[in-house]
Amino acid sequence: MERKNHKKIKPVLKEIVSFAVTFAIAAAVNKLVFTYALDKNEVKGASMMPTLHNEDRLLSSRFFDIDQGDIVIIDSSKLDEKIVKRVIAVEGQKVDIDFEKGTVSVDDIPLNEQLYTPGAKLTADYFVNTMTTINSGAFDEYPVEVPEGYIFVMGDNRNHSLDSKNVSLGLVPVEEVRSQVIMRTSPIKDIKIF
Repeated sequence: MERKNHKKIKPVLKEIVSFAVTFAIAAAVNKLVFTYALDKNEVKGASMMPTLHNEDRLLSSRFFDIDQGDIVIIDSSKLDEKIVKRVIAVEGQKVDIDFEKGTVSVDDIPLNEQLYTPGAKLTADYFVNTMTTINSGAFDEYPVEVPEGYIFVMGDNRNHSLDSKNVSLGLVPVEEVRSQVIMRTSPIKDIKIF
């Protein structure tokens, strides 16, 4: 009788060990992926509205090339925090802002952006929530040429964003770009791939 019981326990133990090993491997893979390949972040504030809202959750890739128009996560040493911004210009490009007209140009070409009105569908290259009319003192004059190893970033909520036009941030060193946003994962009704 004891031998029959022993034979029943052995397969159960085998299943428990198999489950534990599978769980440990899955946890290790998850840890590796979110340490070296992907990054999870949460938006804080309204600087990227209407594209991103406060408390949106984002998935971003640590494997990226920085291109104009990308949304990136920056680990800012000047602000001592992580911020989410849009890349307006990369090294070698020239940024010009006409604060009277509220327009932004890169290499003498106005950005293809539209002013957002509440309820509008986000279908353009991208929308801005406000025109760029406030000069926050980062530069004495525009245009500004972005030097090697830096990027010029702005929030889509232009006059309510602490970004490269602000003296507190200015140009961002490329090495402070942590990842490129690839997807909004929450809220579920607003899931979007960028």
